[in-house]
Amino acid sequence: MNYKRNLWYLLLVSLVFSLLLVACGGSAAPEPAAEGPKELQKITFQAGYIPQGNISFVAAYVAKEKGYFEEAGLDVTIEHAAPGTGEQWARLAGKDIQFTTDPAESFIERVAATGDLPFASVAVFGHEGDHALMIMEDSGITEIGQLKGKLIGYKGTGEPPWLLAMLDSEGLTLDDVQIVQVGFDPRVLLPEFGEGRVDAVQVFKSNEPDILSKQGYKVRLFKPEDFGVHFLGQTYVTHTDYIQNDPEMVRNFVRATMKGLAFALDPANKDEVTDIVMTYAEKDADRAHNEFIWQTEIQYVQSASTEQVGLGYASNEEWQNMMDVMTAFGSIEKPLPVDKVWDSQFTESIYK
Repeated sequence: MNYKRNLWYLLLVSLVFSLLLVACGGSAAPEPAAEGPKELQKITFQAGYIPQGNISFVAAYVAKEKGYFEEAGLDVTIEHAAPGTGEQWARLAGKDIQFTTDPAESFIERVAATGDLPFASVAVFGHEGDHALMIMEDSGITEIGQLKGKLIGYKGTGEPPWLLAMLDSEGLTLDDVQIVQVGFDPRVLLPEFGEGRVDAVQVFKSNEPDILSKQGYKVRLFKPEDFGVHFLGQTYVTHTDYIQNDPEMVRNFVRATMKGLAFALDPANKDEVTDIVMTYAEKDADRAHNEFIWQTEIQYVQSASTEQVGLGYASNEEWQNMMDVMTAFGSIEKPLPVDKVWDSQFTESIYK
């Protein structure tokens, strides 16, 4: 009996001790706490113009709506700059935003004019420039050489170097044509416009041709690339401090937007991409016109250099050739070192 009583006593003590070990955690390592969702890094992308179907905007719109930014660990706020204000440059200089957009030609001129801006392009969207020269189809002008003695309208504050290079390729100089500054209204080309009418006008390939076409007019384009003049198009620009101090953020942004661009390149996604664009476009924006914008510009996002590396990449030679033309025709005094305007490390690294 004493033996049985002692055995029950030992079993009872053992059970109590085991329960105490469980309650106190015992000597075993505790289970690791479940890891919560990784906090997203908040950044701001301010597109350089009003919300519309420009391809550099579209890549960001798609990356946001398809969750590519979130996959890359980013919480991106998309904003747009008011036309003509230049607010995006002040904000980027103050590091209030992380990215904006600028055509490569404009960005080079911007850096050349100021000497040493702390900005760099990190992705390229166009391997031909955004501009062309537009004429009326029934004007009788079928070759650019026939513009001799004609009136040509241009935008901006100086004669576009690509335009002068086009004329030069056909043996024409400024002495052979009349070049005047006009606004952004393509109707200056119409016969009924009256005083101020021109015979040819600088346009965005993705904009004015569609505007006049919708009004029933037939137009023809002289494109720089058809005359051996090759400029780069839209780019993403960031502050060099971000490149130096937070390269992973820059890389993640480029990776997500290039994924958005690849999505837009798939013809099967055309309607969905336009749907996404229209969620950002202004209230009365025309769907068909916005689709025309991005469908036109997406034709130029691929090139021999992107085939070698991937979307968003441009070779140093492409930048150099463009600056050589800009120098030859007075847009800049001399070519800048390519690394003053272009940093290819991010587009190169995301495909490795």
